[in-house]
Amino acid sequence: MKEEEVKSMQQMLRRIQGQVGGIERMMDEGRGNEDVLTQLSAAMSSLKTVARKILAAEATRCSESSKASERYATLLKRFF
Repeated sequence: MKEEEVKSMQQMLRRIQGQVGGIERMMDEGRGNEDVLTQLSAAMSSLKTVARKILAAEATRCSESSKASERYATLLKRFF
């Protein structure tokens, strides 16, 4: 992956860590389940976005090699 792609994903992962920390605090504070679930949904969506970016980068790399293409197909089956 390109360096700027890695940095972008790392930034997204740090944001997700913050979201998860916020969810923990919400639970400690006794916030309602609906609020907690809303935040969990947002964090899960962010994780899916990171996964898609990684898969897109892998797809680009795999276009250069048939063996890599097989590995990409395996990744797709495992995660989706």
